[in-house]
Parts: sequence; C-alpha cells; structure tokens
Amino acid sequence: MSDKAQQLTATIADSIKALCTETDEVRQSALFKNWLNTLSRFHKYSFGNCILIAIQAPDASRVAGFHTWKELGRNVKKGEKGIRILAPIVRKVDEQVNGNTETVSRPVGFRCVSVFSYEQTEGRELPELEYNAKEGGDTLLPMLEKVAAELKIDLVYKAIESGADGLSRGGSIEIEESLDTPARCGVLAHELAHELLAHKARRDETTKQQRETEAEAVAYAVLSHFGMRLESRFYLASYGITAEMFTASIQNIANTAKTIITMIDNHDADEESAAEGSGALLVAAA
Repeated sequence: MSDKAQQLTATIADSIKALCTETDEVRQSALFKNWLNTLSRFHKYSFGNCILIAIQAPDASRVAGFHTWKELGRNVKKGEKGIRILAPIVRKVDEQVNGNTETVSRPVGFRCVSVFSYEQTEGRELPELEYNAKEGGDTLLPMLEKVAAELKIDLVYKAIESGADGLSRGGSIEIEESLDTPARCGVLAHELAHELLAHKARRDETTKQQRETEAEAVAYAVLSHFGMRLESRFYLASYGITAEMFTASIQNIANTAKTIITMIDNHDADEESAAEGSGALLVAAA
C-alpha cells in the first residue's frame, strides 16, 4: 500500500475514533447523519470511501473519475482539486480449485485515486438523480414490501397491542396498521434491517441500543436514497460503544443499506425492462 493510501486509511480510522469520542451529542449525531446521507448517495462505494467523500465534499451529489466525466460530456473545471478515495489493486493469481489450478482475480491492496463531484464539472446537463423521484413513499412502500417478499419474510399490517410501530420476529414483520404511508416506509425499512442483521438471534451478543441504532441508521440511509427524510429517534451518543465496536456496526449498517437499496433498484430495472418489452410487442403488433 502506498504512503498516500495509508494516509487515507488512517484518515478513515481517525474519523471513526473522533466521532466516537465527540462529547457534544448534537454535533455527534449531525456528523453521523452526514455520513449516512453520503452513504445514501454513494451506496456502491465502501463505507470507508463514503467517509472520505463526506469529509472532503459533503455536498457532492455524484462523483466520477476525470475520464468518466469526459465520456458523459462534462469537463472538470480548471483548478478543481480531486476527492481522494481508495481503489483496490486487483491481480490475477493461481489458486487450487477442486484439484485444478485456476487463474482468478484477487484484491491485493489499495491505491489512492481521485474522483470529482458533479459540482466540480461543467458541460452537458445530466438527468436528475432517480432517488429524488419518490418523495411521498407511495412508490417506495410497495418496493419495500417486495423486498420482504423476496427475502421470504412474512409481512402483516395489524393493530399492535404493545404500542410499538413495528416488530421484527425473525422471519416475520408486524407493522402498526394505523400508520400512514411515509411512516410505514420508515418502520418497514427499520424492521427489514433487524431481519437482515439477524438481531433477534444476536440478542446475547448485542445491546438493545446497538440493535436499534443499526436498524435506524439503515432506515435513514435507505429513505434518504429515495428522497425521503427520516428523523432518527436515537442519538449516537447513547450508543456507548468503542471505536472498534462502532467500526463493526458501520459495516453492518453500510452492507444492509446497500442490500435493500440494490434490491429495490433491481426491481425498478426489471419493471422498466418489462415495460420496454411490452412496448416492443405493441409496436410489432401494430
């Protein structure tokens, strides 16, 4: 790993440590939400790179490399400084697989690369980001319900006597039936996170606050990606964990948010393909 890559890795670790040791509860929660907002926009990036983007360009809406922007008809403005992130170094190595030698690609380290935000470029206008198109939750809720169905999680809307908005029971989710659509989106994303993180089965190795904070962070990132805002009910300050424990949690948060967002995006792509196919059939029939 190069010196610059080591410096970026140290920056990520220092940022996590600083967040965990921040004594101002409001500032700490604001910093964490800033990370989650970045994760919602760049869910295909590692959480470490999301931290680096959040530190260097917190208002970035999209990022890409110099040559990618040129291919999109935009040029990096003169004098703009790149956002430094980590990219894996991949090499082909020989491995034994079932008694046979196969050449496979494996990451062997990281290198420092530069990307630029949309705001640092000029040229051809690009379409608005798709995640701004689902503000009301009317489109998002059926997609979240499809995620539950695809994961074979039973979902039921009912009156919950305990007064909770939602319950994750390990293989099934209950949602309070009186909630409106936006609230159902937030609660369902939260409970899906509990299910994907197997929180019911991991009760002995996690605290209630840790489980709730992970689930709420996932819900916040997922809803933010689709243009909705969820005001987190949990201050990170009450988490009460070390930097090492938090590092494990943010990986859980990032991976779970990415899973839900990717599944919904794939549903969108499938529906668009089906619509295009139907259109082609209609044209052919005409």
